[in-house]
Amino acid sequence: MLRNNFRSFIRTTAGYSLNTFVGPLFTLLLTPLYTRILGPASYGNVDVLQMLGNIISILGMLGLTASLAASYYDSELDSDRQQLVSSAFWSALLWSCALSGLIIIFAEPITRFTLGSPDLTDMTRIMALGLPFGVLYSLQTMVLRLKSNVKRANLLALIYILMVVPYNILFIVVLRWGVAGVLSANVAVNISAALLALALAPDGLRCWPHWSTMKLLARSGALLIPALLATWSLGYIDRLFLVRYVAAEEIGLYSIAGKLASMLGVALLAFSTAWLPFALSIKHHPTAPRTYAKMLTYFCVGSLGLALGLSLFAHEILLIFTTYKFVDAAQYVWLLVIVPLTSGLNSILAIGLYIEKRLGQLSWTIGLSAAINIALNFLLIPRFGVFGASAATAIAYLISPALAAWASQRVYPLPYEWGRVLRVLLVYGILLGLALRVGSQVELFSLGVRIGLFLAYLPLLLIVGTFEHWELQLLRRFVSQPGLFFRWITKRA
Repeated sequence: MLRNNFRSFIRTTAGYSLNTFVGPLFTLLLTPLYTRILGPASYGNVDVLQMLGNIISILGMLGLTASLAASYYDSELDSDRQQLVSSAFWSALLWSCALSGLIIIFAEPITRFTLGSPDLTDMTRIMALGLPFGVLYSLQTMVLRLKSNVKRANLLALIYILMVVPYNILFIVVLRWGVAGVLSANVAVNISAALLALALAPDGLRCWPHWSTMKLLARSGALLIPALLATWSLGYIDRLFLVRYVAAEEIGLYSIAGKLASMLGVALLAFSTAWLPFALSIKHHPTAPRTYAKMLTYFCVGSLGLALGLSLFAHEILLIFTTYKFVDAAQYVWLLVIVPLTSGLNSILAIGLYIEKRLGQLSWTIGLSAAINIALNFLLIPRFGVFGASAATAIAYLISPALAAWASQRVYPLPYEWGRVLRVLLVYGILLGLALRVGSQVELFSLGVRIGLFLAYLPLLLIVGTFEHWELQLLRRFVSQPGLFFRWITKRA
């Protein structure tokens, strides 16, 4: 039964994998254009505006995707699920439209308060215009995932990615709108994607919502707002400090480092997309606890391996896909890769809170992490600038999943393999530390050592006993007979 659970999850994850590889490819292809047209200072302005845009999106979403996911599997009846989706849809639409109007009206004081200057007021209005469409796209995407409609979810994601390219080329490369072009392209993509999402998942339009259900979803989602705002604080509060202590060019380097680190998050997107609906769908299975526990070990092995590779070769990647002005951003990547890792860790370690519908517990765990982040920003940024911001972000993000695990284990204990996870972390830390000692100079010796360290990752995991005997046997069979793996996944063996 345990292996059947993982086979089902791998198949679901594989269904979402295509767009996760297409997205990074397009991003890498477009990055050389952006870095030559925008420059570090413009990248810094875009990054600061994204800080504001993210908090607008959080408030506009009202936590409805999470509250919908938590309640969707409570009933087996299609009519109940359709009514639930309809209530979530109309709640999201009405609230996001109202919030968008308020932001457009009060854009100048909002911009002045958050960014310290009214110069980017028009940019705030552009972001507000796209808010309802971004909210609807996110909600409809969640509906497709909950229905396990992998083909339509994949189609929607791929079309979204394909639309990003022409819109960005039009507004940034052709029209040369600069920062305004970046925001305008995002709005255009959200409008197009939201309309397509409605065509692919029209459940919200097929029946009238229930007022009581709308209130229930809104209340449940609103409990997550503090946690979501704290999450925003973890990722973006440092910009409020940086704009007062460093130049826009340095913020631009920080942004590029974060963008490179976020490529790890894109690579893990298939997992993140499939995990929560899958985990909730098997919550009544007798093997669910062990499945959750094993998933933590496997996630750490895979994600830390990717993080190690990205950290070791950040200098070369930036040298290839940006200009020389951005190469210094490599020094921050090894810290910032922690950010996308913790998203997956949180979804695994907090699964008990979702099962028990104790979502409010997430608020204080993330809130405490955010408070620590703010305190570290006060201490580190005035003295160390961007490096201080990177360190503060990394430390605070590591605290978040640790607190989530503690809170979740109190209400829904799970047999996580903490010893094996610690071994993975130890191997990762040793290899990364040696790589930092060697440095990332573009020379044969440094490159050879870093390649050797990367190749040593998996053998060291085997040596320290990360995997059980049956896992090693299964791995040997799949390596020696690759076709056996595909037959197993497709249930032909």
